[in-house]
Parts: sequence; structure tokens; C-alpha cells
Amino acid sequence: MSKFEYMNFWGDCIDTLAVSKEKYTKEQAIEIAKIELESIRKPYYIAVGNGYVRHRAGVNEDREPCVGWWMEYEEHSRSCPCWIFHRAVEKNEWCKEDYEYIHIPATVEKVEEE
Repeated sequence: MSKFEYMNFWGDCIDTLAVSKEKYTKEQAIEIAKIELESIRKPYYIAVGNGYVRHRAGVNEDREPCVGWWMEYEEHSRSCPCWIFHRAVEKNEWCKEDYEYIHIPATVEKVEEE
């Protein structure tokens, strides 16, 4: 079992959340995604797909060498299977056909009264 639990990944202006399938049920992963990908005052969708993460060395988007968790869409040796989450404005925004879309209604900022 991998030590990976969940993590936000950024790249190409896309926020992506990966949640371990080894440690969380799908329902638990969705609750984590609602918190991590929250959007105040606007309804949105959470796009749910499948992917993997693995701890390895590589070169990031800035062409700098780094070691850490890398999100991938193909399984490799020592990969941890994950649910991959993206925040989407509309259904079918992501080109992957196996994504499931969950509608999240608008949340309202809490206003404290004196």
C-alpha cells in the first residue's frame, strides 16, 4: 500500500486533485474534493475520473529537476490508483469520456451578525 493519501496538482492552469483509492472510498474522496475544490457563490461540477500517482524524479513544467508525487493517467510500476478530480464550469468540459460529473450547488459565504 502506498503512503499517498491526497494532493492538489497544478499544471497548464488546471487544478487537479488526486485521492488514493487504496485509502479512501469513492464517497469519502468526493467529500474531500468538495472541500479542496470549493467555489464560493457559484454552482459548479466536479469531474471524477481515474488516474495514478507515483513518487519519482522528473522535470517539472519550468524544466527544473524535482522529486515528488507525480500524477499520471497510465499505470506504471509502483503506481497508486487514484480518483482524479477537476472543477468544471459545465458538464462534459473534460475531453475524457469516462469522467463522471457531480453537480455542486452554489455555496454562500457565512455572514456573521453582530
